[in-house]
Amino acid sequence: MTAAKARSASIFLLDKEKQELVLEISRNTRDIELEGTRQRLGENVAGKVAMQGRPVLVKDTDTDPFLAETERKHNNYRSKSFLSVPVEFMGNLLGVLNLTEKDSGQSFNDQDLSAVVDISKGIGFTLYGLQDYLDKQQKLNQDLLDELKSLKKSIEEHKSYSSIGRIVGNLVHELNNPLDGVMRYVNLAYDCAEENSVVREYLGEARSGLTRIAKIIRSLLDFSWTNSRKKGTIDLNLAIMESIFTHSHIFVCSNIEIKKYLEENLPQVPDYGIQLVWNNLIKNACDAMPDGGILTVKTCRKNDSIEISISDTGKGISPDIRGKIFEPFFTTKKMGQGTGIGLAVCSEIIQRYRGSLSVESEPDRGSTFFIGLPLS
Repeated sequence: MTAAKARSASIFLLDKEKQELVLEISRNTRDIELEGTRQRLGENVAGKVAMQGRPVLVKDTDTDPFLAETERKHNNYRSKSFLSVPVEFMGNLLGVLNLTEKDSGQSFNDQDLSAVVDISKGIGFTLYGLQDYLDKQQKLNQDLLDELKSLKKSIEEHKSYSSIGRIVGNLVHELNNPLDGVMRYVNLAYDCAEENSVVREYLGEARSGLTRIAKIIRSLLDFSWTNSRKKGTIDLNLAIMESIFTHSHIFVCSNIEIKKYLEENLPQVPDYGIQLVWNNLIKNACDAMPDGGILTVKTCRKNDSIEISISDTGKGISPDIRGKIFEPFFTTKKMGQGTGIGLAVCSEIIQRYRGSLSVESEPDRGSTFFIGLPLS
């Protein structure tokens, strides 16, 4: 508007899907809100300019051949002269730039047209770069939304597995004790029964059935421990990051800050269920910090072993129970909040690596669990 000394201007942008021009910006002396107006390609001045792809300078609306007779009759032009220039970049139509009402009341001239054409090239370059960027961002956002949906589904599955694991853990605990007593008395009766007697035969069948039940319970327990004897190898850092992500909703709700110091390029280790160790230790750390705190995770390689530590700033562990926390079914949590097998499972898994699991803790000063995995 400054370059052509115009008092009114507008910019149409091309809607590629509908093949229409949409009025995005309008500045006029009447302060009329025109944004959002649509115009088909080939119709009216802007539509013709967009279709033809060349700038137009109309010096007099009453005589200029660019305007058809019907356009002169049915349009009340406030300005006898106007400029309409396509906005393009590398042959791609992006929109149309219009200017009307020259300050002096005179007609626009070729110098005005040349200046506006040069400016429209800069607008075209900027718009093309912006639209290309927005298209890429839209695709990236869609990819992120798709990934987020997938991760949410994964979280729900993890929650489901976690619930099943707790149920199975409690079930195993409730079944093991009476089953152990029944098997003990059946074995005693079997040993006391006369050989080749019907009673001994029946007891033998009962003993076989109880042994099968014990194996099934063990299988359920293995399931609740995510069947740790899996083949293949695992990236420790990646497994830790997955566990952190799984508990991200707890971090937000409990106002827990995460600090990670993960050494890169650590050797992969056999997958004996190490993921469950991180899940249990991180979950316990969160439970120890219901009012917020800091969770710190570190990994590093020292000589022929990998060392991992998981620290919290929670309520800590009192010295009188510190030696019992790795015992199966020992828990300090309220009824229904813990099964007492989490740390026992961690200890059992670490033993499969011939590794070490220890803890340092002081009441009200937090806890740090140390894990050592020998590479040999």
